[in-house]
Amino acid sequence: MNKRLTMMLLSGCMLGNAAILHAAPSYTFTDLSPASSFAIANAINNHDQIAGYQSIQVPLPGIPGSTVSTFTATLWNGATGSATFLTTPAFDLGSVANDLNDAGQVVGFTSDLAGKTAAIRWENGITTPLPSMNAFYANPLSVNTSGEIVGIIGPDDSSRFLAHWDKNLTPTLQGSSGGDYAINDSGQIAGSFEFSPGNFQAGISLNGNLTAIGTLGASSDTPLDINDQGMVVGFGVTPSNNMRAFLYDGDTLSALRMIPGIGGQTFANAINELGQVVGSSVAAGGAFEHATLWNGYQVFDLNDFLDESSKNAGWVLTDALDINDQGWIVGEAENTISGEKHAFLFSSDHPIPPVPESQTYLMLLAGLALLGLKLQKKHLF
Repeated sequence: MNKRLTMMLLSGCMLGNAAILHAAPSYTFTDLSPASSFAIANAINNHDQIAGYQSIQVPLPGIPGSTVSTFTATLWNGATGSATFLTTPAFDLGSVANDLNDAGQVVGFTSDLAGKTAAIRWENGITTPLPSMNAFYANPLSVNTSGEIVGIIGPDDSSRFLAHWDKNLTPTLQGSSGGDYAINDSGQIAGSFEFSPGNFQAGISLNGNLTAIGTLGASSDTPLDINDQGMVVGFGVTPSNNMRAFLYDGDTLSALRMIPGIGGQTFANAINELGQVVGSSVAAGGAFEHATLWNGYQVFDLNDFLDESSKNAGWVLTDALDINDQGWIVGEAENTISGEKHAFLFSSDHPIPPVPESQTYLMLLAGLALLGLKLQKKHLF
């Protein structure tokens, strides 16, 4: 066989090896909140527990037969789809679950009719109010594996501060709040920080030391999640005044690719330990919003993996809010027939495989170079 052809075939086999090792990606769609008119799944851990909230009708006191809608923090079992209310539903007390860790600790808040919110941790059926300095507003946003929590505390209805609760649930304030925050297992906090009075920038804080991560060019960006490698995702504004999802890889902050033909705006909500990012893509003019997965240099509309029966039933995956290390995805889906928005789970035995790191390709190219030299020497001698 021609040696050049042999090398081409070998190259093709080696480059295609990752694809050969993986079955075609496929997902199972689960409506997590079939009895609710509105629900959102905010987070999923590596044990397939899912945290979020859903609307539920509760009796209105003093008016027999009347009900009112309220939000209730919910923990779903991804394997069975079963739901557990984390608080007792009541007309005067709503609740939301924002995040959970692999230990099953869930963080979120309750809110009363006056608008006062209380920070809460739920664990194994036990509700623990988080000390919040008698604040009017307290909203824990993220919890790491060791139980450290970050969120926002406001002494009144107008001012907001970044709050960090340590493993003993002792809170400290770390400056004025500029948006959402997330914490990884190393204790790095991603968010918008006040680097100087009135100057908020996207950055990473570790033990009070701030590192700016850059912008997409127009203004301060909004980080929403950070993984244990220090990779940060979120969204920002480009010089052309477009909202775009971004990824900070530890060195460079750059815009993520857009789904071909959609245009509009993109938002990145979460990143797993494999570097896979989920969020949403909004068509120009807001005509529609589609849940999106970024996988290295690849970008996917998750609706392309939705089964035909679910599509025919009116379901559209609008926003992907979290992804675990098995590639399972949760978020919000809209039914175009009923108009309802439900929490969804996209589970899979064959999810989209992570793109190999650049080092893998460098090793591959080095191997091909050695192979070429060997064949060339054999030809010469």
